[in-house]
Amino acid sequence: MSDSDSDESLNTEDLNEINSTNNNFEEEETVEVEVKSIEREKQTKKVKKSEIKEKPQKVKKERTPAQKAATARMLEANKKKKEEKLKNKNNEIKPEIKKTKKIKSKKEIENVISENLETIDEEVNNEINEEVQNNKKTKVKKPPSEKQLAARANLIKINKARAEARKEGKEAGGKLGRKKHEYNVIREKIIYMIPDGNGDFKKIRTPVITDKQRQKQEQVQKNKEEFNEIQEKATKILKQKKNGKIDGRSQKSEAQLKILEKAREKAKLKRQEQLKAKKEKEKNELKETITDSVIDVVTKPASEIKEIKQKKRLSQEQLKQYQLKKDLAMF
Repeated sequence: MSDSDSDESLNTEDLNEINSTNNNFEEEETVEVEVKSIEREKQTKKVKKSEIKEKPQKVKKERTPAQKAATARMLEANKKKKEEKLKNKNNEIKPEIKKTKKIKSKKEIENVISENLETIDEEVNNEINEEVQNNKKTKVKKPPSEKQLAARANLIKINKARAEARKEGKEAGGKLGRKKHEYNVIREKIIYMIPDGNGDFKKIRTPVITDKQRQKQEQVQKNKEEFNEIQEKATKILKQKKNGKIDGRSQKSEAQLKILEKAREKAKLKRQEQLKAKKEKEKNELKETITDSVIDVVTKPASEIKEIKQKKRLSQEQLKQYQLKKDLAMF
């Protein structure tokens, strides 16, 4: 292969074609758009027009003729009120001047409307409701038909005949009012049967619970309730009898409780005495050590005191044993 074939550089013709194609593409226009930021000055950013999304514009509803009429009335009323206020002020200060300003410009009218929009809307709604209520069709009752009139006449005749029959019954001594309803009451009877030895059944008298048995059941229930109350207060689980009472063996008697209280008081007093004795002993030991040290400092020379201190100090072996005891006490 030749050197010209292996060279991958571009010719001038190829470069001109690339430049011509790039010029054909039109660059999109960019627009500066405001960006949200913490800084006081407005921050902008360049964005292509195709990327910007247009916000949908809100379409305002047109006001109805009734609403427009109500706004006009409100404006006239407000004009009159302002005129009256100005007249009153001028009469108090300057009775000669009686001129009032007239609202002519559109801006002033719009300001007045925006201030009193709520009141205007309320009045418009009230007027619309009144018009709707007036336009409602009043329901006209239909006259009764011939069949209905005949049925009413028949009922009147029947009621009159009943009233006359009641009067006759009253004079004859018969009972007034309607007859009682007759009900068929079905009562069930339970029969207890037991199998006989010969393959038949024999009748048995129905079991009856006596008053004593009922009283016994009530007493057992009361005992159980009392047991539950005592068990809630107790510190250990108590035993219960068949009749619901507490088993005395699981509970301490009053005499035993009194003995326990006395023993606790004695132990308390003993503890207090031991603490007092311990404190007095420590005080006496401190006093003795202080007095001995003062006497030694006054009477003995410094060399002897140093020797005594060195003797009192523990040796290295004793210190190791003491440290071992400490470490073992941790476990």
